[in-house]
Amino acid sequence: MVEIYGQEVPQTLEGWYLLHDVYAVNWSRWRAEEPATREEIANQTARWLTSAAGYEKGDSAAYSVLTQKGDLMFLHYRESPDELNYLELSLRQTRLYEFLIPSFSFLSVIEINMYELATLARMKLADQDIIPGSVEYDSAFETEMAKQKSRVQSRLFGDIPEQRYICFYPMNKRRGVKLNWYTLSVAERHDIMRSQGRIIRKYQEQVAEVVSGAIGLDAWEYAVSLYSDDVLTIKRMLYELHFDPAIAVYTNFGPTYVGIRYQPGQLTDLLVGKLK
Repeated sequence: MVEIYGQEVPQTLEGWYLLHDVYAVNWSRWRAEEPATREEIANQTARWLTSAAGYEKGDSAAYSVLTQKGDLMFLHYRESPDELNYLELSLRQTRLYEFLIPSFSFLSVIEINMYELATLARMKLADQDIIPGSVEYDSAFETEMAKQKSRVQSRLFGDIPEQRYICFYPMNKRRGVKLNWYTLSVAERHDIMRSQGRIIRKYQEQVAEVVSGAIGLDAWEYAVSLYSDDVLTIKRMLYELHFDPAIAVYTNFGPTYVGIRYQPGQLTDLLVGKLK
């Protein structure tokens, strides 16, 4: 834990860098092309996505975006911003990019709060007859923390969840005169977040959640990506969360994007209007 001007600053563990890349399609220009040309371009795009998704250190996926906020969302997990930039530039070299209109993009990095891991480590040690503050306790705590860090590696560096639907939105923690998340103590923030964690765990078998940090990377502080095979389950979970103090009192939300996942081989049918 780092302390700045008397305020405890929780440390984080970081994983993959994320790029949510949303585009609208210029359908008038697209339909003006010959069917054979459209199919050729769609096939080239499918090959590009197959290559991106097959990358050893990371993952990529494509979604058809619902509503008029966009048509296509490309989601990339990578080890560094440099690799994400390479993907951006490689998409610009495809013929499809001539028909794409940028709608929204968001850069972030998967993160886990170290305070969460430290709490779990202390809970593990509470059952042992070791005096807190002793050399033996400090050693046991470091050992347990190493185990906790190892345990969360799959959350930090996992593949994009396979569920059919994605719900993505950026968000900020409130920094008002009366309500300021960042002036609360670590203990206060943890107490507020506890009930939110219970709701998320209630839905963990049906909804996969990926939280990423974006302070210094983009216009919002955090991003949440929810994956499920049932959109209504996502809605129900978020509805419950909106009554939780961590959300109701201390969170502001950005635009929400809902998409349907399509495999690279389905992109051709999607772009040429054959998908059912």
